[in-house]
Amino acid sequence: MPPAIEMLRNEKLHERRTENMIDLRSIPLWRARDTPLRSIYRMYEAMIADVYVAIGTETEYFWYQRDWDLQLIPDPLDPDPIRYAMVACLVEELVEACNWRLSLGMRRNRKHIYRETGDDPWPPYTPIKGPSWTISVPGLSPDILHGLPPECVSDGRLVLEAGGLSEVFARRNIVTNVGWLYTI
Repeated sequence: MPPAIEMLRNEKLHERRTENMIDLRSIPLWRARDTPLRSIYRMYEAMIADVYVAIGTETEYFWYQRDWDLQLIPDPLDPDPIRYAMVACLVEELVEACNWRLSLGMRRNRKHIYRETGDDPWPPYTPIKGPSWTISVPGLSPDILHGLPPECVSDGRLVLEAGGLSEVFARRNIVTNVGWLYTI
């Protein structure tokens, strides 16, 4: 996998790496061998390459992989500190996004709960939990960000997209838009 600095805002590299993704997802054997961590890394690549639409598509794909348990995603121990911080943030934010979907009545088995009125009772759901390893992933320090292009660093933070601020990413000194994780 290319280093974060090589992927940063590199849409062409992202397109080359994912040009057949729609076809691959339609192949049962490929889906059977795919893993939640690979999906998270595809989200990371889309985010750092500034191709946010791909995050929405990947999130939908992840959501409907019913046997993928976020709590069981292994620690990748990634040697690239930017990539490691972003992957940890994506896992934590994806937990929030999945719980948000559940609260709306969406279910991973596609048997969604539909409401007639705003005061219909909701059946309880078990909230999704994330893995414990993400807590120990450090934030990005100024010396890590020092070698990045000046337009990508502001106030000692990595700025990927100025569309919003996620508290999860902000804890690790990253500014990005996580709205594409919350698509329905």
